[in-house]
Amino acid sequence: MQISQSQQGSWVVLTLIGPLDETGAAELGAVLGPLTKGGAVALDFAGVEYVTSSGFRVLMKACRDQLANQGQFVLGQMSEPVRRFFEIAGLGTFFKIVPDLGPVLADKS
Repeated sequence: MQISQSQQGSWVVLTLIGPLDETGAAELGAVLGPLTKGGAVALDFAGVEYVTSSGFRVLMKACRDQLANQGQFVLGQMSEPVRRFFEIAGLGTFFKIVPDLGPVLADKS
């Protein structure tokens, strides 16, 4: 998995490319760990092909850690097939998932 990091206002944005499988989950977990101490983190899923249970576990831990530290954690730009993975896993309402990260990143509140 390729992971690039950028700053957009108060948001740290991780752009993900490739499968979020066991290998990708380990890579993402290493990047997310230091970022889930509060603040605002957004993940751009436009380049994610699929998500496995390993990927869901890393995302759930990061989301829980971030929310426990009064931070924000948003997933966006998902293709319909990837969005369905979240629904099938019963995680569609666990995460804040938006179709377009643009308005979230532009919000100054």
